Amino acid sequence: MCDTFVALPAHTRNHTMLFAKSADCEVNEANALVRIPRKKHLKGEAVRITHLVIPQAEETFEILLTKAFWTYGCEIGVNEYGLSMGEEAVFTTQMDEEKDGIIGPDLMRLGLERARNCQEAIQIMTDLLEQYGQGGSAELKGNSHFDSSFIMSDPHEAYILETAGRKWAVKKVDAVASISNMLGIGRDWDMCSAASGGEKIDWAGTYALPEVPPTLGSPVRQAITYNSLAAALGNISVQKIFEIMRHHGEGYHPARAEAHRNICVHAGPQENRWWQADGVMVTDVGPHGVMAWVTGTSGTCVSIFKPVFLGMDLPDIGPYPTEHFDPRSLWWKHELLHRRAMADFEHLVPEIRADFDQIEAEFLAQAESVKRGTQAEKKDFMDYCFRLAMDVTEAWIARLRKRGDLKFEDPAYRAMWAKLNAEAGLSGMPA
Repeated sequence: MCDTFVALPAHTRNHTMLFAKSADCEVNEANALVRIPRKKHLKGEAVRITHLVIPQAEETFEILLTKAFWTYGCEIGVNEYGLSMGEEAVFTTQMDEEKDGIIGPDLMRLGLERARNCQEAIQIMTDLLEQYGQGGSAELKGNSHFDSSFIMSDPHEAYILETAGRKWAVKKVDAVASISNMLGIGRDWDMCSAASGGEKIDWAGTYALPEVPPTLGSPVRQAITYNSLAAALGNISVQKIFEIMRHHGEGYHPARAEAHRNICVHAGPQENRWWQADGVMVTDVGPHGVMAWVTGTSGTCVSIFKPVFLGMDLPDIGPYPTEHFDPRSLWWKHELLHRRAMADFEHLVPEIRADFDQIEAEFLAQAESVKRGTQAEKKDFMDYCFRLAMDVTEAWIARLRKRGDLKFEDPAYRAMWAKLNAEAGLSGMPA
């Protein structure tokens, strides 16, 4: 389950376009942080996406992605032109494609690779959708299919694109907007493939499966993100977005929650709670250019946002992650902290956050000048932030490794983590 939102420049503190998404995936479905440079392709070249082989574009643009390791596509991304996008699973009456098609994450990466702005992305993505449809498994385990919704933004405007099978609807964003695993466009669409020239159809009323979103906590989560943005209109900052992404709600504990009604999603033993926040990206696009803030790790509440600039290599984040534990990988290294912190959630998360907030505050303050600096200054700053974040994370891992008293009190929660750790080949964790 995921949460995506955007705030237009007229309503943000620094008058830049702010976009954000939390990628919520299965617990061992490691998310990879990937930069792919601009590239020219041979005429007639094909590209293999997750379930299909389709014609390649003659040129693809530089992109920064947060993606589930096994897919071609991505959960979140931004390209060199400042086009940012996030994808969400939605459940519709049109999920009946007999053949494999383009899954939502793939559709989004194709849009980011081939479009310079929202208008181009909408045209490219809807053309591909109508040609190939949506089909094939979109989850690591099992054979689960869903349709997709998207928020996209460029330096000047933002749109919501919702799909149902090969059908689609688009709504332009006026100030702020958020989506969360449910169709939300009614009759207020600006473009719709199902338009007939008469009275506007109720898009969500026609194609949504209304019984599904409440079981996923989607209406509550969408209201949290939208209301948080609306309450800060005119003063929305990157730091405010970090705070929204760490929302838990009063009295929340991951072992006891019945549904994902918090934005910082944690897996639990209950039905429909096998996802967690596996990576977050926030993009800040304006006169200074394109800047992203990423965790590259799971558990947003125990993660540090780090800056990334396009046009240069990423810092050393270790080997590309898979579903198997590898302590050399940034994502898996952080699991040594995250999974221990879950064993004493109520006490450890605030303690860790107190340390990490100081680090983030330093990064945010320095970024205001660095993002207008030279490429060399940006590269040095990016490397410094990733290195410091890893240093303090490793210090916490060492500290918690010595805690012989760490254990999961709830039996079902303990059993869940024991099973998932064993599947990943991760030993030495709290029992």
